[in-house]
Amino acid sequence: MNSPQLTVGDHITLRLDSLAVGGEAVGRHEGMAVFAMWGCPGDTAEVEITEVLRTFARGLVRSVVTPSPDRVQAPCPHFGDCGGCQIQHLSYSAQLRHKTAMIRDALARIGGMRDIVGAGLVNPASAGFTKPAPTALPASSAVAPSPRADRGKGGEVPAETWGMEGSGGRLKPSTRPAGEPAVPGWFYRNRAEYHAALNDDGQVILGFARHHSHDIIDLRECNLQHAFSERARKAVRAHMARVAQTPAERAALLGVETLVSFASGQGLVTLICGGRPPFVIPLAEALHAELPDLAGVLFAQRRGHAAHRSPAELVWGESDITEEARSRRVEESKPWAYRVSADSFFQSNPPQAARMIQLVTEWAGVGKGDIVLDLYSGVGTFLLPLARAARRAVGVEESESAVADARANAGAWHLRNVTIHERRVERILSKLVERTSPPLPPPGARRGGDNSRASESGRTRGEVPDVVVIDPPRKGCGPIVAALVAKLKPRRIILVSCHPATLARDLKSLAEHGYPCRRVQPIDMFPQTWHVETVAMCERA
Repeated sequence: MNSPQLTVGDHITLRLDSLAVGGEAVGRHEGMAVFAMWGCPGDTAEVEITEVLRTFARGLVRSVVTPSPDRVQAPCPHFGDCGGCQIQHLSYSAQLRHKTAMIRDALARIGGMRDIVGAGLVNPASAGFTKPAPTALPASSAVAPSPRADRGKGGEVPAETWGMEGSGGRLKPSTRPAGEPAVPGWFYRNRAEYHAALNDDGQVILGFARHHSHDIIDLRECNLQHAFSERARKAVRAHMARVAQTPAERAALLGVETLVSFASGQGLVTLICGGRPPFVIPLAEALHAELPDLAGVLFAQRRGHAAHRSPAELVWGESDITEEARSRRVEESKPWAYRVSADSFFQSNPPQAARMIQLVTEWAGVGKGDIVLDLYSGVGTFLLPLARAARRAVGVEESESAVADARANAGAWHLRNVTIHERRVERILSKLVERTSPPLPPPGARRGGDNSRASESGRTRGEVPDVVVIDPPRKGCGPIVAALVAKLKPRRIILVSCHPATLARDLKSLAEHGYPCRRVQPIDMFPQTWHVETVAMCERA
């Protein structure tokens, strides 16, 4: 069969059926997959082809012939130009539905789990184990229930991905179409990273990069950000014209980062600069005078468009905020409080983070005699709630700032059973496996008894974890970490992932080492974008 003759610049009419990682809608032209940006599954659209490869093509939706029932009017004036959001034009119920499908597809296609059943349950036959899968949590469980369906243009659709129906911000009346109901999934981000550039008049603009470009959009508004972040962005732009007199001076501002506490409303502003420009101190003073909820101003250096910057230095005020996550357990009367510094990572959606912490602690099933190992432990997001139930909890984190925050948080929580290592995860695991592995039997000795006693001895010495939590960066933990964790022989492994493909690869690696996936729950941490967080539970086969 001849491959379809598509060339760059062609315009084709395409029926779009599904949503892919990256936010593109997918259709087929004479058998070839076409990924169409700004399309909505269910659309029939005119697509301009922008790239043709051997097995697939990419394009942009230029007009919609027949709109999908899930298509809505995107409220953002920058949508379709800004690279920050990809799916504002899908109703929120459709976003959740397609994120669930995205996870299921990745688990089947990459992870080899062909049959995913129920909300958050994996078919035991396809996962490679024979024990019965755990039943769904009862309604009285402390874990937040799967969210109710929301009603959009596409009708009432049950969402297996946990959405923000019961939490988070909603569009203000002035920013949604007249007559449309308020919808969730807005103003949820506690951290913003604005890029700086100069406009044609030599004045500073702050915004995000255009889709597939390094050009910076002169941002009018962003309805994903906390109000503090947007006020800070506008204040920086307004004052730069005064504190930096020439375009050359203003060009030294490369970006602005904000971090805000949803608990207190107070936030930090970090000025990212090339070198040490003289405007930093007067700009900090101006921000302090204008923003009543400003907790501190920091400064960091970066060379051009480099991916990394220097550690932040305090200019004025405080260098951290306190964020809270409230448990739904009756016995947890006080919220979980975390110190988070400007350089430390914390989940960008605090309302959903609380639900995720609750889920991880429930699925971990930690008892009073257990040892917990939390890899990529950050500021103690999962480590500290788990430590409250455990005999001992050990965290591993390579970020100096996050480790300092985690240790401060453990002290504030009055936890004496927590140890945190500032090391690379692979290095700590290698040493732990080496220390807990049983010695080789002498020549001629029978296998079995000595090894099992040595392994049990390691566990009783407190060196072998009963539960391991893995919350790696977007690239995943990888096969080496999966293999090392499996060698420790924990009872249960909890994996937290923010990318469907790396989730599936990591789960496949764990299954190959004797830890098949038992449960999966997607959580919508990033509404209006294609990104989705997932919690998975694996148990020893």
